[in-house]
Amino acid sequence: MIEVMELRKAIERLKAADAGRIAREVATTGFKCKRCGKCCSGRFGDNTVTVFPSEMRAIMGATGLDWLDIAVPHESRDFDEEGYCHTFEWALRKKGNGDCIFLEDGRCMIYECRPFICRTYPFRLDIARMEVESYECDGLGSGGMDEASARSMAEALIQRAIVEASEAVSLLEKYEPFRPGKPIQGHRPIYIVHDSEGSRKVQKNDDGAFSFI
Repeated sequence: MIEVMELRKAIERLKAADAGRIAREVATTGFKCKRCGKCCSGRFGDNTVTVFPSEMRAIMGATGLDWLDIAVPHESRDFDEEGYCHTFEWALRKKGNGDCIFLEDGRCMIYECRPFICRTYPFRLDIARMEVESYECDGLGSGGMDEASARSMAEALIQRAIVEASEAVSLLEKYEPFRPGKPIQGHRPIYIVHDSEGSRKVQKNDDGAFSFI
């Protein structure tokens, strides 16, 4: 499979990446968290956080919560012939107001085990160009990053990219294609979620909660 081969090559490039150069890019941009919580709030745009099985298990271990207390299937419009909705990976749950379920009084309640996408925000690493990109954030360009902080962020960005690529490899190796179809009207939505551990079937109940089936 060509895509898997390319991802494996990308992983090897990432393992050999120059963390010092990436750290200098991060430091040049500059970042200091304002602790405003905007990136976790639903009031300021899309705050969806994709979370992988390994990250889920870390959160479960730290909080004692069950899988579906933490995350739900990503929304998708891909249905098979039986009317099942196929989707990839998981999204951290949100409160009714759109805020992350772990945002309390402006603070992250799972800070020590937060997913990589949160740990590295507002930066990401473009693995094709090996360059640092950034998202909109009030803390960008405000300085406050010493050499150690920039290095720590660079190492986290590299590790995040390795985890994302490795997750994609495992997912693709386990993924089984399906014949496209349409949703069944009047039936509860049933999702088949594909991730690095295989696939799981999840049902959305009348009360809005999810359960494995």
